[in-house]
Formats: sequence, structure tokens, C-alpha cells
Amino acid sequence: MNRALASRLLLGVLALQIVVPAVSLATTSTPRHYAWSMFVESSTDYRYVGETADGTRVELDPAEVGRPWSAVHYGPQTPQRLCDRHPELNAVTRFYDAELESVQPC
Repeated sequence: MNRALASRLLLGVLALQIVVPAVSLATTSTPRHYAWSMFVESSTDYRYVGETADGTRVELDPAEVGRPWSAVHYGPQTPQRLCDRHPELNAVTRFYDAELESVQPC
């Protein structure tokens, strides 16, 4: 392989390393998606809690309807999918770390 071909190959790889994450970050719903370092462990914890008609709160496992990693942002469709999976619930609350992020009525 000559030097010109090697440098073009290197520039192509570097361009992919920049363009793909940039497009992913620009087209996702929130910037918390881990596009820049796809396989880095995150300390962020997403929790889902369901509430029944009598006010009982139950912890929900988002892996039932999505990816099985608690540190991954499952997306805005996860609370609705949890509602569909658990018809006894009146609402699903999503917590981002310890902060209340959203409440999805069922």
C-alpha cells in the first residue's frame, strides 16, 4: 500500500468517526444518547415506576420492552410500551437518576 492510499484510508476512517456520531446526536430525541462513545459505561440510571388505580407504586423493568441495560436511554416510547404490557397501571413515571423526568398516563 502506498502512502497516498494509506493517508486517504486514514482520513476516511477519521471522517466516519466524526460524521456518524454527529448525525446520531443531531437526529435523536435527546442528547443523552451515547453516540460519541457507544460502549462506555454510564453512571446515569433510568428507573420506571408504575402506579395502579389504588395508588400502589411498583418498580418496572424496562428490559421487558427494550434493551436490557439500565444506563441506556430507552426512548420516549418505553413508558407507553410499559403501559401496554401492564394494563393494571394508571401511569408510568420515568426517573433520570433521582430526578423525575416524565409521567405517562396509561
